Amino acid sequence: MRSKNDIDSATIVGRMLLKGKLKLIAPLIIGGGRSLYGDSDIVVLKDESGRPFIPSSSITGALKHAFEDHKYLGDETNYEENKLWFWGGEYNFGKNGEITRRSCQSALVIADMMISEGSKAMVRLRDGIKIDHKTGIVESGKKFDFEIVQPGTVFDFEMEVAVREAFNIDIFRSIFDWIAVVLSSGEFAIGARTGQGFGLCKLENLTAHEFNYENRDHITAWLSRDLSAAQIAYDPEKVPLPFQPRSKTFRIEAAFAVKSALIVGSYPGNTQAPDKVHISSQNYNGYGDIAVLPGTSLRGAIRYRAERIIKTLNDNGDDGLRELFGWVDDKPGSSEKPIKGRIRIKEKQIPKNTYREEIQSRIRVDRFTGGVINNALFDSMPIWAQQGNEPMVTLDLEIQGFEDWEAGLMLLVLKDLWNGDLAVGGEKNVGRGVLQGVSAIISIDDQKIEMRQDGENLLLYYQGNDPGWDDSIAELLEDKGASLLKHLKENSTGRKEVTSNA
Repeated sequence: MRSKNDIDSATIVGRMLLKGKLKLIAPLIIGGGRSLYGDSDIVVLKDESGRPFIPSSSITGALKHAFEDHKYLGDETNYEENKLWFWGGEYNFGKNGEITRRSCQSALVIADMMISEGSKAMVRLRDGIKIDHKTGIVESGKKFDFEIVQPGTVFDFEMEVAVREAFNIDIFRSIFDWIAVVLSSGEFAIGARTGQGFGLCKLENLTAHEFNYENRDHITAWLSRDLSAAQIAYDPEKVPLPFQPRSKTFRIEAAFAVKSALIVGSYPGNTQAPDKVHISSQNYNGYGDIAVLPGTSLRGAIRYRAERIIKTLNDNGDDGLRELFGWVDDKPGSSEKPIKGRIRIKEKQIPKNTYREEIQSRIRVDRFTGGVINNALFDSMPIWAQQGNEPMVTLDLEIQGFEDWEAGLMLLVLKDLWNGDLAVGGEKNVGRGVLQGVSAIISIDDQKIEMRQDGENLLLYYQGNDPGWDDSIAELLEDKGASLLKHLKENSTGRKEVTSNA
């Protein structure tokens, strides 16, 4: 292969093009700063006509970051330099014994994504709060709100890759294919707060094109934008990829029944509506609003319980939850670097046939006199289970690059959720948010383990096997719990001992 510094080797000899519709399957936060009118702490980025759009830098950066978590399994010897040419970046250049730092322009170009014709630009305001993890209540002055782009919104997607003489076309094709597969999976997220379930999207109706400039017809087609001349048959689900994730992923997908009612508070701002209703979002299939269980609510409840478990087992131990859940020091003037969490909990829509909405009026009682406080009548509208034993809400949790003790900790949290010991949402003091486990799939150590509640019996088995209890699976899960105890003991800073009886 000729040197990249050779002028001839920089000649563009072809282009690859990927087009499609990028559909949001979860709310999206693309921050454009604080509202000038003071009505929102975070507003989404909008174009000159007031319609939200996704800047190229947002999705390109997210793709590049995700790609770095994969290793190459192919046999091409010049992979590293071609990866640099594809994504762009800095590299060391040596001449006459001197090393200088240079930058390389990316061959990849993704256009800013605008709302597709016929798709509504739905923007909604959501409330957020900060919970004191020691007390479990809202911190004073820590309420905020932010704009989101609703699920179901569709954006035009167009990606172009310039192929030069010096580039290895096979490596470029494999990275191109990886992008198509990842975007088509429905597991890729962009924007802010992705660990809380925001930003999930899926590329649909995609077409792939490859132009070879040695073919005159392809040159003419490119200049005239006649994409049909270079379209290739393409199915991302059938494309073999020479890449593998560098780290393993732990995942829990669990379905729960709601024993009575559930409410994650939202305040409609309509004088005719109840004071508080359960939060809803646009159905990502585009058919009206639907109740959701936000990843923010589940994440907060799970973190609070994880901290409690660790404090119970070893009050003096180094919990390590900052690296798992993420951490930001919001003290003024702090120089502490924020930590991005590795856990992601998705926002899940609740099927409409599993719940009903019902208004419940409530009063406030004077604890001293036992009488009703004047002007303290209020009402809320939680969602109630249609059938108490049927699955209604879903937990989808995953940890990238997990350690065994983290898996053990999440299994203990799952146990509390499963048995109704950990409630989610608001109004827990009147019995809201109590769950009952129905089924779960646990992906761990290249195994898929299924749990299912059958009356009083808990069935535990490898997915695809006959339902029943499997001692080897139980032992595998117990080993993860033992890893948590071992981790706490090794990181203990005090005298307290951790034993298997803790």
